[in-house]
Amino acid sequence: MALKQPVPAKSEEPRLTSMEARLLEALRTQPGRVFTRSELVALVMPDTVVLERTIDVHIKALRRKLGRLGGQIETVRKAGYRFTAEPQRMEGSPG
Repeated sequence: MALKQPVPAKSEEPRLTSMEARLLEALRTQPGRVFTRSELVALVMPDTVVLERTIDVHIKALRRKLGRLGGQIETVRKAGYRFTAEPQRMEGSPG
């Protein structure tokens, strides 16, 4: 008889990397403000030389880990990202 591992509760907070946590905190401190990629790089990776598109990879992972609440991180075309009070509705999704 195999022992069953406990199933994590859905209400548990996702495990974020330190980079994802810093990125989320930077966005949440000023809801509605559009941050450019270069501003986010300067805020969360001040002593690191990276391509600005690196932020896109971290945003994608952060959205995935946050699930439905990941919709609160909004892409602003040709500008950057912002944190919104309400999750944005995905096209084609009900409700």
